[in-house]
Amino acid sequence: MNHPAENGLSSRECLATRLGKDPQTYYTEPFRPQYHITCPEGWLNDPNGLVYFEGEYHAFYQYFGESKFPADLKSWAHAVSTDLVHWEPLPVALEPDEYGSIWSGSAVVDHNNSSGLFSDTPEKAGLVAFYTCTDVNDGCRQQQSMAYSKDKGRTWIKYQGGKPIITSKDDPLNHHDFRDPKVFWHGESGQWMMIVAGGPVRFYSSHNLIDWEPQGMQDDLFTECPDFFCLPADGDETNPKWILSSGGVWYMTGDFKLDGGVYKFFPDTGDRLPFNRAPDVYAGVTFSDIPGRRIMMHWMVNISYPFQTGEITDPWNGALSLPYELTLKTVDGKLQLMQNPVKELSSLRRAEYAFDNLSVSPDTVNPLAELRADKAEITAVIRPGDAAEVGLKLRVGNGQETVVRYTSADRLLTVDRTHAGANPTPEFPGTYSCPVPLEDGKLKLHLFLDWSSVELFTQDGREVFTALIYPDPASTGLALYAKGGEAVFESLRVYGQESLYNNRVFEME
Repeated sequence: MNHPAENGLSSRECLATRLGKDPQTYYTEPFRPQYHITCPEGWLNDPNGLVYFEGEYHAFYQYFGESKFPADLKSWAHAVSTDLVHWEPLPVALEPDEYGSIWSGSAVVDHNNSSGLFSDTPEKAGLVAFYTCTDVNDGCRQQQSMAYSKDKGRTWIKYQGGKPIITSKDDPLNHHDFRDPKVFWHGESGQWMMIVAGGPVRFYSSHNLIDWEPQGMQDDLFTECPDFFCLPADGDETNPKWILSSGGVWYMTGDFKLDGGVYKFFPDTGDRLPFNRAPDVYAGVTFSDIPGRRIMMHWMVNISYPFQTGEITDPWNGALSLPYELTLKTVDGKLQLMQNPVKELSSLRRAEYAFDNLSVSPDTVNPLAELRADKAEITAVIRPGDAAEVGLKLRVGNGQETVVRYTSADRLLTVDRTHAGANPTPEFPGTYSCPVPLEDGKLKLHLFLDWSSVELFTQDGREVFTALIYPDPASTGLALYAKGGEAVFESLRVYGQESLYNNRVFEME
């Protein structure tokens, strides 16, 4: 979460020095991700306020620094990056106040000073954040508040001291769950829009980001941590489609248009399409204001065991996923989101091991036997051929392994963490599969391995698997295998990676 080494110190040592920590052990704890956002210590959950402004990407997240386990009062912690890879921690941006805890929300750039809050700045523009203030002393009442920054997000001012700009009385549906505001500019109507859910979907509109009027109220759609954005279908700017995301778990495509004088979302179908085929993404949202790109980050956890992971990790609990870039493409006659790791992640590559036209059969000696990797980026183009099963094993050792396999008979791609290491719950070990048709007889894989996670993208982003793993630090073996016939790795690249916190890159025996 910091920039490259300064004054002869490693990145970890620089960060530890700034935060008053032991530079010999800080950010090297077992399972600590080495190129994902984590909090220095304490609890992390939903990403909030993802926004791009004047060459910087801002990522906020729900934070409780006094324990690895959540409490009623949350803050917005803050990190900033110039490249979506190296993240610099900044002071906590928003703290609880008399109106309640600081829950999830979003941020936008007020480019044209429509709020009037930036008249005294040279740019006549600035960042505006929207969040749910939750009064835990009043039945967990949820209302929407606003804050703004005049100095590129370094300090934040709560509008009217944090007093809600949309109160619970302003909810025509009068529903208790009224949270997670996502604000966006709607060019067609020339105004700002907000989607609020945590229950039924509500839309609001504003010309100044301060005063909001109800638009469509859709109690037939229930979500949490909603996101709502537009993408060109198949890259055709004349064919825009709106995407409703429910916490990065499922999405719908459709249209956003007037109906009875108010704007509402009209899904193309009732289908709720999955973002991910493995269990560990939640509360995912996209960045605002990145020109020409739509990039998403998730809380990397399953909502059924977010507390239990803290029994394994220390002194932190929770991480954000890598940034995934989204496009909309017609696949088998239907529109589908394609998700790929952002190209900037290639800057982490260091040592490279390349293999071409590598045949693998049941009798093949493991070609990767001499490699050791606790983190890596791996790309592969595989021709399964007549093999019944072909795969890649990660973090092998001490009876542990995480397996990525393709079975030809059912065309299933599977991530298997049955024997991946420590388990936060008895239900944690498992396999996660989905059908993946070959393209020209080939299977394409793009994989990121960190100290406690696997993120796998296949067929140019058609399917994604995000899964936590907790292997022993010494379990660092890699292996290729095939069963029932011969497969060919037409191309295989294994990249050792820079750690953002220490100098260990890659080992080869």
